[in-house]
Amino acid sequence: MISERAEISPRTFFNYFKSKEDAILGIQELGEVQRAIASGVASAETDDLVSAIVSTVFQIFGPMAKQTHLKAQRMILVTKNPRLLSRQMHQFSQLNSTMASAVVEFLPQRETPLPYDPEHVAEIAVATCVASVRIAVKEWIAAGATADIDSLYLRAVTLTRETLKALR
Repeated sequence: MISERAEISPRTFFNYFKSKEDAILGIQELGEVQRAIASGVASAETDDLVSAIVSTVFQIFGPMAKQTHLKAQRMILVTKNPRLLSRQMHQFSQLNSTMASAVVEFLPQRETPLPYDPEHVAEIAVATCVASVRIAVKEWIAAGATADIDSLYLRAVTLTRETLKALR
């Protein structure tokens, strides 16, 4: 049993994880993630939504990014147990929706007018920032994972801004 190997009670284990699958995949309790998203987006400067989203993504996923050896082990487990992938995809979808909802609440505070529906703007902004973080992490791993987290954060913000600028 997982809790025995971790030398904790099953009750303590399930205070932190909904299921054994969530523990294996490193899925955090959604309430903690929602609080991180709300505080991250709410603390954003008026027009710097990119930094707020990227910073929040790092707050949620940063600790996992440092554990590159666990990512490889998790991928092996997901390959052998494909049902785990559906749980991970569900969690990722919930995270994106939660973050987009927080961004929708933030958008009216901006000085810059929106070109269309705030929900669409929020969804596109979150997807773009998350993709930039993923690319920055891939580059970081390929370079030996030696740069500090601030450099990684700045790379993700720069990738997002340069991409959006190039698409104009």
